[in-house]
Amino acid sequence: MSAPGGGLFRTDGGVKASSGLDVSDASISEAWSRVRSETDPETWLLVHYESKTKLKVHAAGTGGAAELLAVLKSEEVFFGGVRTKAGKFLCIMCTGDDVGGMAKGRAATHKNAAFNALEGT
Repeated sequence: MSAPGGGLFRTDGGVKASSGLDVSDASISEAWSRVRSETDPETWLLVHYESKTKLKVHAAGTGGAAELLAVLKSEEVFFGGVRTKAGKFLCIMCTGDDVGGMAKGRAATHKNAAFNALEGT
């Protein structure tokens, strides 16, 4: 029998584990601030892995979905965000067709940390 409050749905606060993803690069928050700004023309941001546990800015742009899709690569994993015409903010995770299984699994565990770095999504 498990301890009270433990298990799958913890009610005791539990131990909060970190995914170990480093999103401390200042250029990520600066670029996301521009996307969030109503006065700045940038509407999207993509970040990708600099190393197995660190993200960096890959691209940002002012165009629409076609411009964003044009910078994606099939051998990489991307996280990002978009400002819609309605003024809402959406998170994006794109895993290319040529990304290996281990990298896909690592990206899945890093997803929440990457999205949390994009405040307001």
